[in-house]
Amino acid sequence: MLITERPPATNDFSFLAGEWDIVNRRRNADGVWEEFASTDRVAMHVDGLVQTGDYDAPDFPGRGHVRAMTMRAYDAATGQWSILWLSNYSSPDLRPMVGAWDGDEGDFRQTVEDEHGEPLDVRFRWTRFSPDHARWEQAVSDDGGATWDWEWTMEMHRRA
Repeated sequence: MLITERPPATNDFSFLAGEWDIVNRRRNADGVWEEFASTDRVAMHVDGLVQTGDYDAPDFPGRGHVRAMTMRAYDAATGQWSILWLSNYSSPDLRPMVGAWDGDEGDFRQTVEDEHGEPLDVRFRWTRFSPDHARWEQAVSDDGGATWDWEWTMEMHRRA
């Protein structure tokens, strides 16, 4: 299908363009919350339909220096975003998180298999507080989304 009408260059994720300092809080396998710093450099591409982020965490607990790339792509036909996370600590997984924004909140989901081959729902929640402050959160659910276990939060502040 040919899409002749394009969304404006300013879109749901366009506020992220630029450089960010991030405070990560992530629960490890032992259930202990760990906090560490990272940065993200975000750029818009393809008339605002694609966004990339270069994530850098020099002291990621248990993983050392983590570098990752996020790609977000907008589908004007469905009004949804697809999000990929590619990192130096895992094999490429090209199955996207898919979802949309509603005002200042975005909800993105995917179902994967856990280590036992059982379905595991994964959820990203974005909250835009201002042009200079946002939060990303990740949760998992093993009961079809009836309950969510929020296990990772990134508190993001734009670099001055």
